[in-house]
Amino acid sequence: MQLPSALLQSLQGLPGFDEQRFVDIHNADTDITSIRINPAKSKGILQSFENRGLSYTPVPWTSDGYYLSQRPSFTFDPLFHAGCYYVQEASSMFVEHALQQCVDTRQALKVLDLCAAPGGKSTHVQSIISQNSLLVSNEVIRQRVNILKDNVMKWGVATW
Repeated sequence: MQLPSALLQSLQGLPGFDEQRFVDIHNADTDITSIRINPAKSKGILQSFENRGLSYTPVPWTSDGYYLSQRPSFTFDPLFHAGCYYVQEASSMFVEHALQQCVDTRQALKVLDLCAAPGGKSTHVQSIISQNSLLVSNEVIRQRVNILKDNVMKWGVATW
C-alpha cells in the first residue's frame, strides 16, 4: 500500500512517530488483535492467555489494553463471555487518553455515549470514570440495543 505523502509529512515531528515503523505496519499482511481487560475482573486474565501460549504487549495509550500475539477463538472462552475482557481495536481505546486530557476522571462526571452499540467505548469510559459519575449509553438503532445491553451487563456496571 502506498500511504499518502501528505499524511506522512503531517505526522513528522510528533512525539514517538517512527515513519518506517508506521509504513511497515501498514504494509504488513497480518491481523492485529487487541483486547481491553476489565479492571473489575482482571485477576488472572493475562495469565490465562500465557497458559494458552499467547504473548501480549501493552497498548501505549490505555491502561488496560493489550495486543495479542495471535487471535484466539473468543467464542469458546468463558472469560470473554464473563466480561473479563473485551475485544476492541486499539485505536478505539484512544478514548481513554482523549478523555483524560479534557477532564479530571476522578471527579463526578456526566457522560453521554450517543451511538453506543456494541458497547466497547461505553465499557471503557465506565472503567475510567469515578464511581460517582453517570454514564448514559444510548443506541438509536433498535436492532443493536440488545448487544449493547449484553456487553454492558457482562462488564458489570449495568443498572438497566
